[in-house]
Formats: sequence, structure tokens, C-alpha cells
Amino acid sequence: MVSFNPKKFQDSILSEGKRLQLRRKILLFSFFLGLSVLIWTLNALSKNYTTEIKYPISYTNHPENQVLISKLPDFLGLKVNAHGYALLRYKLMNRPIPINFRVSTYTMNRSSKDSLKFYLLTRYARDQISRQMPSELELIELSPDSLIFQYASEARKLIPVVSALSFKIEKQFTIVGDIQIQPDSILVTGPDIFLDTLTQLTTESKELGTLEKSYIETLGIIKYPGFKFENDKVKCRIDLEKLTEVQLYVPIQITGLPDSMRMQTFPPRIRVSGVVGLSNYDRISPESFWAEVSYSDVMENKKRIQVDLKKYPDLLMNLDFYPQAVEYLLSVK
Repeated sequence: MVSFNPKKFQDSILSEGKRLQLRRKILLFSFFLGLSVLIWTLNALSKNYTTEIKYPISYTNHPENQVLISKLPDFLGLKVNAHGYALLRYKLMNRPIPINFRVSTYTMNRSSKDSLKFYLLTRYARDQISRQMPSELELIELSPDSLIFQYASEARKLIPVVSALSFKIEKQFTIVGDIQIQPDSILVTGPDIFLDTLTQLTTESKELGTLEKSYIETLGIIKYPGFKFENDKVKCRIDLEKLTEVQLYVPIQITGLPDSMRMQTFPPRIRVSGVVGLSNYDRISPESFWAEVSYSDVMENKKRIQVDLKKYPDLLMNLDFYPQAVEYLLSVK
């Protein structure tokens, strides 16, 4: 059975009263502190301030048939005088409208060393820049103090495209011809001094693994900043066909033999073997080969002389022939 203690009950009531009183004091203090900060902020924003801000800028109306190759600042540093509310409004803007810098409307100073390099002192553009800024911002100074414009003549060039495909081919297959790219060249427009160094375009790289059938896919090309591309995609095609075995006999030719001598090799021909794609099977014939032995080897008193396969079709793979050395019989006419 729990006994009632009047003294403890009285103490707990007093403690709860103190906590409530402390909370009221904290809330009252926080209210007046917040009110004071608000009044101070409103008073501060009602004054004028001179400060520096960064303002976005875009460049248009470049000289005709010229390409800008120098790097221009994306922002101007502006020293402005404005009401606190105006500055706060600017700070809260996510994307202020950029100043449109119309290059062709200004008289440029030409660099003495480069006929396509110009500079402009920004103080001469101050009025036009100021007119595009919010009216509540008074422009005092701007930086940088000059803008440098370097141009190159615009040129066009047809650039060949090469693939960046990585693959293997299953053993019983071969590739028909080369990798086909359509279009195989792309018209590129850009600064002439850079375009002259661009010799080829490359497709996006791709790992195809081991191919067991023909492959065709549209791939993007790697593009470079400052250039315009007539096309940005090409169709890549890899045609595969099955391999078939080839075996035929090729007569052995004798070189360097004097007119007064006869010579016969044993055997008189070699057996050539290899594999070729089905579409090229009929193109392989004995006339496509040239096998020979040299009389000079006979002069060295060799019992067997080496057969040299001088000519064979590039289409034939895994080429082999037998025998690679033959015996011979030499006689006088």
C-alpha cells in the first residue's frame, strides 16, 4: 500500500510552477529579440549601400564569318550603389537576365600583332551595360577593365570517321571486308586554325565482346567544343560469315637454273591449306599462288632445298603448306 506524503506533493506543485514561469520568460525574451532583429533589419534595408556583385553576361553579334576562339568571362564584376531592398532582391534572384553584349555595336581596338585579335576597354560600354541592369542598381565601376576578343576564320572540312569498337570474332567466323561506317565522313565547321589539325572523328567507344553474328548499330561521335557537326551519329556495321577450309596443290617453280641444266623436284608440287570466308571460296585457285625453289641452294650441295611460298591471297587465313623442303634431281641437257 502506497502512503501519501503531503510535503512531497507540495514541493512538486511548486517546481512545476517555476518551470512554467521560466518558459513564459524565455518565450517573451525570444519574441522581443526577434522583433528587435526585424526592426534592425528593416532599418538596415532602408539605407543605401555600395557593394560589388557578379552579373551574368552573354555575347552576341560577332563579326560575320568569324569564330570566337578566346575565352571571355561569363560574369562582370560590378560595383553598384543601391537601396538595401534592391540588393536583397538581387541576391534572392536565382537567374538574373544576363547583360546582352552586342559585339558588333562597339568599335574595337585591333591588336598590332594579330589582325584577328581585338580588345575593348569596358568603360566605353558602361552606358549600354547600365541600361540593361535593373533600374534600382546604380553602376559605379565594372571589371575587368578590358575584354579581349580573338577570332579565326570560319572554315568547313569533310572529316573521316573511324570506329572505336572493341570486339573478338568467334573462331568459325570471319569479318567480311572492313567495319562499315555510314556516313564515312562528316562535314565539320569551325575555326580554320583548329580545323586544319582535325584529321579524323571517332565514334563513342563500345565493348562488343565475342561476335557470333553480324552487328549493326547507330553510334554517336565524339564532338569537340567550338565545332559544328553536320551529323552527330553514324551507323556502324560488321558483317560476319562462316569460314570454310581450302586445300589445293601448287606447282613448284625453279629460279636461277642455267639453260644447260635440267632440274626436277620431288614432289613437283606442294599442298596448300587454310581457311577462307564462304563468299571468297571461289576466288582461291592455284594461279593465286607462287611457290619456288632456288638453284643457288643446290650449289650449296644441300640434299633438300627449302620451298618459298612467295605469293598467296591475303584472303586466306591459317595458311600452311607441305612439304616445306623437297628433294631434287639435277641433270645436264
